[in-house]
Amino acid sequence: MDTAKDARILVLEDALRRLNEVVNNRKLKFHIEYSKLGQALKVAGSLIYEVKYSYQSAEQLADSEATKNLVEAISDFESLFEQSFTSSAFSPKTLNDKLVLAEVRYSLRIVRRFPEKLRHFDDDPAYAIDVLAVEVTQIQPVKDSDKLTECRCTDGSRIWPIVTNIQNIKQGTKLVCGVLPPVEMMGVISEAMFLGGELLADSVDLGLLDAIPASAMNQARAQVLEITKRMT
Repeated sequence: MDTAKDARILVLEDALRRLNEVVNNRKLKFHIEYSKLGQALKVAGSLIYEVKYSYQSAEQLADSEATKNLVEAISDFESLFEQSFTSSAFSPKTLNDKLVLAEVRYSLRIVRRFPEKLRHFDDDPAYAIDVLAVEVTQIQPVKDSDKLTECRCTDGSRIWPIVTNIQNIKQGTKLVCGVLPPVEMMGVISEAMFLGGELLADSVDLGLLDAIPASAMNQARAQVLEITKRMT
């Protein structure tokens, strides 16, 4: 396959870029060994080009030493990050601190899920991100906005804060969302985005979606292509 243009690999490369920006600019506001974070990223950075220009099949690349070592290096990064965050009992005070933490966790998820993306999904850009079924558990208007609503949604394992302009959204409904780079909107952090706006049946299980509605696929594809434009 043309690995140099595969959206899954470009989104992975973008995630590593985001982690490097956090470390190089020392954006984490709790005690952490930046030298060890930097070393893990150096290892991953030396491998991303081997992955990107391997031109192997997706299955071969998923099982390659380059992919395994890259994921392992970022797993070391994640362990250090989570241990330091927990031991410091850090509580983010500013919007920027919250955004940095969300961006790190988004990027770590992208790397962690990369082999799975290669093994079980095709090269449609929509599959480069995780698409989830979530249930809206709480809603409130965004301050100083007459169009935005802040939603708290569960995928069955964690809560996702999502800011949306979908009107008349209701608590208890199930929708499709895509896990995208977190953004700040009117003073609120949004860590995912509703895709397509279609309500899901109550019988749909929460979590990763196997059967993704066409409208959600189209929107996911468009969002991923926005990410990959920066990496080509």
